[in-house]
Amino acid sequence: MGDRANFGLKQHDGNTLYIYGHWAGEGMLATFARALDRASRAGRLPGDEAYANRIIISEIVDRPDLDTGWGVTLNYVSDNEHPIPVYDYSTDTVSLYDYDWQTGIASEPGVTVKREDFIAAALVKEA
Repeated sequence: MGDRANFGLKQHDGNTLYIYGHWAGEGMLATFARALDRASRAGRLPGDEAYANRIIISEIVDRPDLDTGWGVTLNYVSDNEHPIPVYDYSTDTVSLYDYDWQTGIASEPGVTVKREDFIAAALVKEA
């Protein structure tokens, strides 16, 4: 059982870092928006991947003492039940990708929006 979700961070070099949460599906877009907003307010987006990655991961996980329930992968999704939001540092956008267990992550996003628009929309829906 679980509510598996992933959050993607597409680096300038084209690699994508995925943060996996075993119980992260509920409210996942608002969670991702809060993490991006925190990195934005810290002045780390879109140009400072190293600091932004750490801020985003810390905000999403929010429990550094946990030994289970969270993971990080590079260029592949380990387990998933929801569309995957991916922030792209090069374009400063967030795309939502469908995920199909038979074929893997979709090659084309269903929707792509500017980071600021994603944050505003996801946090309004949470309220």
